Amino acid sequence: TLNIPGVMPPQLLAKLPDFVSSLSVQPQVFVTGRTGRLSLTTKTPATVTGVFGGMTISAGADASALSHTLLVGIPIDTPSGMNPLSLTIIAGSGAPITLTVNIQVVAGQFITEALTIPDDRLTLLGTAVDDAEAETVRAFMSGRTPERFFDGLMGLPAAAAITSPFGSTRSYNGGVLQRLHLGTDFGGAPGSSIFAPAAGNVVYSGLLEVRGLATIIDHGWGVYTGYWHQTQSFVNVGDRAVPGQVIGTIGMSGRATGPHLHWELWVDGVPVDPLQWVQQS
Repeated sequence: TLNIPGVMPPQLLAKLPDFVSSLSVQPQVFVTGRTGRLSLTTKTPATVTGVFGGMTISAGADASALSHTLLVGIPIDTPSGMNPLSLTIIAGSGAPITLTVNIQVVAGQFITEALTIPDDRLTLLGTAVDDAEAETVRAFMSGRTPERFFDGLMGLPAAAAITSPFGSTRSYNGGVLQRLHLGTDFGGAPGSSIFAPAAGNVVYSGLLEVRGLATIIDHGWGVYTGYWHQTQSFVNVGDRAVPGQVIGTIGMSGRATGPHLHWELWVDGVPVDPLQWVQQS
């Protein structure tokens, strides 16, 4: 046992009911802007839901409904300290049972960036344009498909260097620091390939003002990925993407300072660091 001062493991505030075999939380401490996971096994088929930070989370389950997984996107603005995660478990026709797990949250480490937008794209800096388009994207990336299409590690979406990390706070053209960067940027030559990192269904393919030519893939269990600023898109809504498939090409459509791919990953309506999913299954 390694005891680290100031870091508390998750605290279960009630005894597990008899029909619950195990409950585990990974990682032991949640970090803002990343994804946490709760794994629960039951002796009888059950349904499991959770609430964290006011957000409802549905568990994914195996075919037997005995193994349950809750993927928890931790918003960047989640307060540091102990945060309750409430679980509701219903086994068969029994009454709902509620359990609360207190989970410590610590702030992630994010940078600041100052960018310059070309004069011909300055009209895309308005907050009204940003807000309206953000609602459109949220509508597509906040749904939930009960089936899980992804499996194992996600692949990288481009064979290119990372030019801007997830979570940075940005200023544009000498303005104040106020815009959050909710994805990871890959700098690449115009026309270079964009790859699907995991299996899923295409739910959006079209042109947006700020994000340019965009594609959104539903990977199931509330996990979505988005690909912005493309030059070309090779998929249509309803297509099934397979890992490694070329779904488009890198460009600089929309609000961009140069050719690059902006890659986002959302979990149950929360944008999180996609690179964690490349490193952890």
